[in-house]
Amino acid sequence: MAIYLIRFTTWGSWSLLFSFFAVWLDGQAPFSAGAISVLGASIALTNRAGSLLFVRWVGRADFRLLLWATQGLIALSVAGLYLLHRQGEYAMAAWLPLVCLFGLGHSLASLAQLTYIAAGHAGTDQVKAFSLENVALNLSAGITPYASALVLKHLPEHYLAFPLLYCLATAALCVLLGPAEAEAGRPKRAQAAAHARPVTVALFLLVNALSFFAFSQFYNVFPLHARERLDPEAIGLWFALSSGLIVILQLPLTRLLGGMRRGWLVAGANAAMAAGVLALFHAGAAPTAALMAVLLLTLAEMIFGPLYQVMALSIFPGRPAFAMAVLTLTWALAEALATGVGLYLVAGGRAWLAFALGTAACLVVVVIAAAQGWRGGQSALGRLLAARH
Repeated sequence: MAIYLIRFTTWGSWSLLFSFFAVWLDGQAPFSAGAISVLGASIALTNRAGSLLFVRWVGRADFRLLLWATQGLIALSVAGLYLLHRQGEYAMAAWLPLVCLFGLGHSLASLAQLTYIAAGHAGTDQVKAFSLENVALNLSAGITPYASALVLKHLPEHYLAFPLLYCLATAALCVLLGPAEAEAGRPKRAQAAAHARPVTVALFLLVNALSFFAFSQFYNVFPLHARERLDPEAIGLWFALSSGLIVILQLPLTRLLGGMRRGWLVAGANAAMAAGVLALFHAGAAPTAALMAVLLLTLAEMIFGPLYQVMALSIFPGRPAFAMAVLTLTWALAEALATGVGLYLVAGGRAWLAFALGTAACLVVVVIAAAQGWRGGQSALGRLLAARH
C-alpha cells in the first residue's frame, strides 16, 4: 500500500506547482510571455523525458534510496526558486536550471515507482497493480489542482514553497517500504531478456502513440476549443469528474474485464475513445455531449492505461525500467504532437479536423488490434493480444 501512497504524494508535489505555474509566473514574476513559455515547456519536457538518461541507473539502484534522492532534488529546486523569488532575482540563467531540476526529480521518481510496480513488487497481478497506480494518480490529480488554486489565491507569495510538504510526506512514506522491499525494487539480473522483433516493437509503440494522440485531445486541446462556451471552472469540473470516476470504478472494472482477451479490450477501449473524441467537438455547446465524452474517454483510459503498461513488460521482458521509460517517451511524443497540431487547428478555426484526427487515430488502433488478434499465433503482437487480460 505504501507505494500507492507514494504515487499520490509525488504526483501531488508535481501538480501543486505545475497546475498554475504559468499563471503564477504571469502574475507574480516579471517574466515576458516568451520566458514564461520557455519555463513552462522546460519543466514539462524534463518531467516527461528527463529520466530517460538514467534508465540503467534507475533499474539497478536501491528503490528507497533513489526515492529519497529524487525528493532531495525536488526540495532543492523548489527551495531555490522560492529564495530567488523572495530576493527579487529573476534571471533566466538562474530559474531555468532549477525548473529543469524540478522536472527531472519528478521524472526519476515516476520512473522508479513504475519500475517497482512493473518488477512485481506491488503484487503478482500486474494489471491490478497498475490499476491501483492509476487510482492513486487520479485521486491526487483530482484533489491537488484545487489545493493549488487555493494557495495561488490566498498565499501567492509562498506558492513555490508548498510542494515541500508533499516531499516530506514522500520521504516519510519511504520508511514504510522497509529495507527488504526496497532491495526488491532491483530487477533480477538472472531474468533472461528475450528481445522482441523490431516490427513487433514498432507496431506496439504505434498503437500506444495513436491511442495517446487521441486521448490528449481531452486535457490538452478541448479547453481551448470550449473556451467561448465554458469557463475554466466548468472545464475543471469535467476533469474532476473523470478523475473521480477512475478512483471509484477502476478496480471493479479491472476485475470485471479480467477474463477477456487483450485484443478485444484494446479494440473496445479505442472504439469508445473514438466516440468520446467525436463528442468532445460538441461538448462546449451541449452538456449531454460533454457528459458522454467524459464517460467514454474515462472508460477508455481505465482499460488501455494499465493494459498497455502490462503489455510493455511482455514486449521488453526482464527490463522493467526500460519498458516503462520507452512507454513514457512514446506517450510524451504523442501528447506533444497532439497538443501542437490540435491547438494550431483550433486556433485556426478548424477544430473539427483536430478531433477528426483523434477519432481516426483510434479507429486505426481498432483495425490493428482486430487484425493482429485474428492472426493470433502468427505474430508476436497477435499472441500478446490474444492473451487473457
